Amino acid sequence: MYVWLTLLAGLALLPALLKTFSTYFFQDCVYMYRALGFGIRLNVYKRKTPFYSIVDCFLEAVKKHPRKAFIHFEGKTYSYEEVDKESNKVANALRSEAGLREGDSVALFLGNEPRFVWTWLGLAKLGCPAALLNFNIRSRSLLHCFSCCGAKVLIAAAELRDAVEEILPTLKEKGITVYLLSDECTTDGIQCIGQAITKASDTPLSPSLRSNIHIRTTALYIYTSAIGI
Repeated sequence: MYVWLTLLAGLALLPALLKTFSTYFFQDCVYMYRALGFGIRLNVYKRKTPFYSIVDCFLEAVKKHPRKAFIHFEGKTYSYEEVDKESNKVANALRSEAGLREGDSVALFLGNEPRFVWTWLGLAKLGCPAALLNFNIRSRSLLHCFSCCGAKVLIAAAELRDAVEEILPTLKEKGITVYLLSDECTTDGIQCIGQAITKASDTPLSPSLRSNIHIRTTALYIYTSAIGI
């Protein structure tokens, strides 16, 4: 009888003791529970055939709620369906104009704008990893970041043309193809792809274009302080 009473008293005091001597015990338990759940889901995704990628996750969301807001930017809203179609146009244009194929790394030199999102998604639909260059860097720092990712194609915003022209001689020497998201450009060595994207089809791309993507495939190159991660 006394043993049971002692045991019950100990259990009753346990939460208070843990809170006193192990302040974060319950938070740690919650974290471990969530981490375990994440590990289980990750293992499920790893075993899926074909691999369930970020693009697949996005396309699934497009099917579920196509007209739901996906991006809010400066008073304008873009739905899942709109972003999906825009990314299809980017992918189809780059596939025909630049000949991009699965595994080709592409550097993006754009500001913070909706077009950044669907340009990246378009590349992902082709199975191309994107290097996200900081639009504030210039000259040698920009060239260094670009060189780290091994990209053979650079896509830049029209307003960043001057920054691209600073390093254009070196890019030419390395055989880098430069595209400007503009309808016209008079600079030798820079091609405009704005009209090609506008006229491109928004037809969905075949998953076979990225059929070799797996969990260890590079999705993005992210830079901080001119260092690639």
